[in-house]
Amino acid sequence: MSQPFKSKGLSRRATVLTLLLGIFMGALDHGIVGPALSSIMQEFDLDTGWGVWSFTVYTLLFAVSIPVLGKLSDRFGRKQTFAFGITMFALGSIISAIAPSFTVFLIGRAVQAIGTGGIFPITTAQIAMSYPPEQRGRMLGLIGMVFGLGTILGPVLGGVIIEGLEWQWIFLVNVPISAIILILVTRIRQEQPIVKKTIDVPGIVTLTIIILSLMLGITLKNLGFLGLGALLIPLLVMIERKSADPVVKLAYFTRSSTLTLLLASMVSGFVMASATHLIPYFSETVLGMDKGAAGMSVTPLAIASVLASLAGGYLADKAGAKNVLMAGFALTLAVGAVMASGVDTIGLFYSMMAVLGFGIGIIIGAPLNVLILQAVNPQETGLAVGYISLFRSIGSTMGPTVAGLFLSTSANGYQPLFIASAAVSGISIVLLALSRRRVQTVTALNS
Repeated sequence: MSQPFKSKGLSRRATVLTLLLGIFMGALDHGIVGPALSSIMQEFDLDTGWGVWSFTVYTLLFAVSIPVLGKLSDRFGRKQTFAFGITMFALGSIISAIAPSFTVFLIGRAVQAIGTGGIFPITTAQIAMSYPPEQRGRMLGLIGMVFGLGTILGPVLGGVIIEGLEWQWIFLVNVPISAIILILVTRIRQEQPIVKKTIDVPGIVTLTIIILSLMLGITLKNLGFLGLGALLIPLLVMIERKSADPVVKLAYFTRSSTLTLLLASMVSGFVMASATHLIPYFSETVLGMDKGAAGMSVTPLAIASVLASLAGGYLADKAGAKNVLMAGFALTLAVGAVMASGVDTIGLFYSMMAVLGFGIGIIIGAPLNVLILQAVNPQETGLAVGYISLFRSIGSTMGPTVAGLFLSTSANGYQPLFIASAAVSGISIVLLALSRRRVQTVTALNS
């Protein structure tokens, strides 16, 4: 049941636009830094290899902040958490822009990432709970569309800024936008069930260490970090069983309906990241494109994913979110199978990229969020959406790592990677189908 929405000064539509502006700003930041990276490294007199840490630190802290701030939004309110996220994002932007050293620059990126963790899942939860269930898919589809546009335009805007201004403006441009958003947010008033219980500090700290360890282990291919994260999981379970208001809802991992959605979210991140990282390299080495054309080879995928984000939301309302999600995985499975069998013409390649983009736009978009919100209590919306985003981030981190592993250990590393992408898509379809069958069986028994 959706929560009643009240606004003071802002209509519901204006409120949605305000939240989407935050998404757009965060999405721009994903790509806007890339064109400035060489200038930043030159500023700090560092080898370009260090530049990867700008993205690594951001990814790690974003992953950590998602479930924590999602949980805190249920405790303190989504509006307050969103405002905190915007404030932290602006603060991190300022720190990065005025940083006297690369270490301080990375601290700024970390603060930015924490802020983003208070923007993305909170926007999803707030928009979803502001509309009745039959309209949620359409509204959540807007989030995917705006995020996709921001991601595409980020590198373009970054290039424009670098051409005419100093690299610091890549970050300073966020400050006035954040100020406008914060002014608009103060005019929003909402009613939301608040969970007033003791904050689960031990659980938050332990979960943070686990996420950092696992993400670092995957990124650096370090078994020590992976082992530390795995060893701490039983401790986290013990802590959360005793907590009055746990940051980790253990029922999400013991209930097949929610566990299936979390695994599907991880697969969606894996498929998306492995494709976006692999396709330019595939275009250059297999299809013989030059570096410029290879870099642009993901354009059909990106455009199709933006369109699919919007279409997937509408279809989720009309045909059912689970049906649409399974159809999205069917598209990524089909493309993986075709690419594994061999694609040697430009025309077929671009056709496959468009189909893959449409599938990715669906599986990372509205249907998953609609399904998780259907599976949890309204008081847990922030937490549930946060975990969907967390598992997608884990999958996104695994994608490039697994791709690199296949390419380095196999004579034709592309084929096993495409097979793996198709296989996990197929497994997701089976799990979703079985989950639906179990729900139907339980419903029949109870009727």
